Amino acid sequence: MPNALFLMVNSIGRAALNATVQPGLLQPWIDEIDRYVQANGKFSQFSVAYIPFSPPPLFWDYKCKKCLKFQTPDACAWVEGKIAPSGWCSIWVPPDTYKAFTWPSELLSGNW
Repeated sequence: MPNALFLMVNSIGRAALNATVQPGLLQPWIDEIDRYVQANGKFSQFSVAYIPFSPPPLFWDYKCKKCLKFQTPDACAWVEGKIAPSGWCSIWVPPDTYKAFTWPSELLSGNW
């Protein structure tokens, strides 16, 4: 797998396109990451630029707790180590049920 910047552009870019103009684009990327993790083990936090807080929202609220691969209370199926629910990494992907641009209503309802 390439560097964190490449991973981020692919994950966020594909998720955004998947949610707006080309549904189905995200699943092959998820499958590719799943295969990589099965063959090589989880990514190190450093390799995916993990940080214990999330960047400002654009399409989604990018917190780990809102990622497809987050495992409650503090783990990830793709990234090793303890993961903060409010964290973020370059391979963040939204679950199918998490629709783009819902973060303003999440903020107002207190689901932040």
